[in-house]
Amino acid sequence: MLNTTKLFLFAAVIMLGGVLAANAQIAPQSQITTNVPFSFVVEGKTYPAGSYTFGRLDTTGRDDASQLVMRGPKGVSVIIATIPTISTEGAKDTQLVFEKIAGQNFLTQIWGKGDTEGSELITSQAEKTAIAAAANSSAADSTSSVDSN
Repeated sequence: MLNTTKLFLFAAVIMLGGVLAANAQIAPQSQITTNVPFSFVVEGKTYPAGSYTFGRLDTTGRDDASQLVMRGPKGVSVIIATIPTISTEGAKDTQLVFEKIAGQNFLTQIWGKGDTEGSELITSQAEKTAIAAAANSSAADSTSSVDSN
């Protein structure tokens, strides 16, 4: 009888641990919502100005690049491949960092307020082509950013 009770309690603890672990994996991640006042390019596609939300896609157990989900106006929903980028100080504000090249705004980084680790977008072929064209014509502009509230 005592062994059966111990076995039952052990099984209950294992089941409870499994439920807690599953809940931790599906818990909503923090999101960044911001208004981008100009059109911009992500992974070779141009998106219109508007309100966008960025959130981390759960890649539990994977060693590949982090992935973000970008949601925007008119049902836009895109998965973006990123790599971690680190700063010695936490970001003063939540911000999106854009590189303006040959008149196009390319989203290059995303930082959450207070974070020392941000997300850097992987350079797309369209961005590489724009960089090469700008280098030939000296049309590259400085980096700009959009702060979020």
